[in-house]
Formats: sequence, structure tokens, C-alpha cells
Amino acid sequence: MTPRVFALYAILNIVWGSTWLALKISLDYIPPMFGLGLRFTFSAIILWPLLLRRKPKINLSSTALKVYFSFSLLSFVAAYSLTYWGAQYIYSSLAAIIWATLPIFVSVTAHFMLPSEPLTLRRFGGGLLGLAGVSLIVAFQSGAGETHLVGVVAILSAVILASGPNVYLKKHHREVDPLHVNVMAQSIAAVVLIPLAYILEEPSATVWNSTSIAALAYLAVFGTVITWTIYFWLYNHLSVNQISTLGLLPPVIAAILGWVFLGETYGAELFGGGALILFGVYLIHSRQLPEREGI
Repeated sequence: MTPRVFALYAILNIVWGSTWLALKISLDYIPPMFGLGLRFTFSAIILWPLLLRRKPKINLSSTALKVYFSFSLLSFVAAYSLTYWGAQYIYSSLAAIIWATLPIFVSVTAHFMLPSEPLTLRRFGGGLLGLAGVSLIVAFQSGAGETHLVGVVAILSAVILASGPNVYLKKHHREVDPLHVNVMAQSIAAVVLIPLAYILEEPSATVWNSTSIAALAYLAVFGTVITWTIYFWLYNHLSVNQISTLGLLPPVIAAILGWVFLGETYGAELFGGGALILFGVYLIHSRQLPEREGI
């Protein structure tokens, strides 16, 4: 991993870890689907001038369209909607922790879709070790008894849905421009989510104040424009298994911010779990053993 790739990978982890705090704050003022639709709308408005400035010919091949729509509908619309909805009922840190299971589902999916990335024992073991770390945090979470099973199930379902588009994008990443995927997928999501919000929710219940606007702006600019631009760029420089480990580090950051700003209390388990997570990330990123290790 080059210094540039490592730096962007680190930035992505830090920002995504902080977006869970902004998400919980926004949910206090903005209905979930409406807030998500606004997030992608504002992000797309910012990204389109960047795309048009390059004067590119947007790829509209059948493969490219499948990438745009699969990532938009399954990840941005379905998975994000489930995450926003489920996050209303559980700690922000626990929501982030559930997303830490992504490497497991991505590795399994990639094993069948990407012959070059078999599910080796090292990768699977690294994912399980990271999952053990986040499980440790959950097990000793002081407020775990107050969480709602429905929120956990909703977000776990979101993770499973998101694994497919991630692998499919990696399979065809050389055929589509990262910026095109980012702009097109977010635009499609905005077009779908805003009407759905007016059908399923009451956008008029939104409370507009400095706090809700700041949370929405942070989610749109930092949590969407910057992070997803970096994320799609990384697809050309990391394996899908390495990219999927982005679900492992943000929970630690989210737990710290939740403790500081939202009163989500933790003990020494945060540090023990964090150590396991980091070691799991190391195993997935480190050089793989021969392919005969595949399972």
C-alpha cells in the first residue's frame, strides 16, 4: 500500500467513523428517508459540476448501467435506508459495529464472483477476528439491554445487501470511471428517495435549525462527497477484501464519539476490542498465503 493510498484509506476511516454521530443527531430533527434523500441530493449537486468540468463521455453501456443501478438501488437506497431507520433504535456505535461484519459477507460473495480473490483462511480469520473485536465491545456495552432487536436486524440486513454491489463494482471497476459511478449512483438514489420519503414519511415534520443543518451538511459533504469519491478511487488500488475492512475501524471512532457526545458509555472493552479489530485488518491486508489455503 503506497503512502497516498494509506493516507486516503485513513481519512476515509476517520470521516466515516464520525458520520455515525452526525447521523444520530440528524435523526432527532429529520425523518430518516427524507434526510437520506437530501443527503444524496446535495451531494449530487456538488459532484455534477466536477464531472461536467472534465467534459467526459459518460459510459452508458449495459455493464456500466448495471453497476450504477446496483450500487445505487441496493447500497445507497436499500442499505442506507435500512441503516438510517435502524439507527433510530440503537446506539450509533452499535450501528457502526454491525457494519463491521461487512468483510465477512464481502469475502464470501467475492469467493464466488471473483476468482482472483478466493476466501482464504487468512482473510476469513482476519474478518472473524475483527468481528470478535466489535462483538467484545457490544457484549460489555452498558446500554446494550436497551437496544431494539428490530434496529439490529435492519442494519444487519443492510450490510448483507451492500456486499453484492461492492463485489460487482470490483468485478467491473476497469470498465467504469470512479467519478461516474459516484455521481450516477447518488443521483439515482436522490431521485428515488425523495419521492419515497413523501409517500412513506412526513417531511413537513423536519425541524430546521443550526444543528440539523450542520449535521445534514456534514453528512452530505464529508460523509458522502469526500468519502465516496475516495472510496471509488480506492477500488483501483486495493482488493475488494481490503476495501471491505473499512467497516472495521469506524466503529472504534464511532464508539469514542458516542461516549463523548451522546453519553454512550464503555470501559476497557473498547480498547481490547479495538486491538482485535486492528489485528484483523492487518491479517486481511497482509500478504496472502498460497491459494491452496482457500476454503
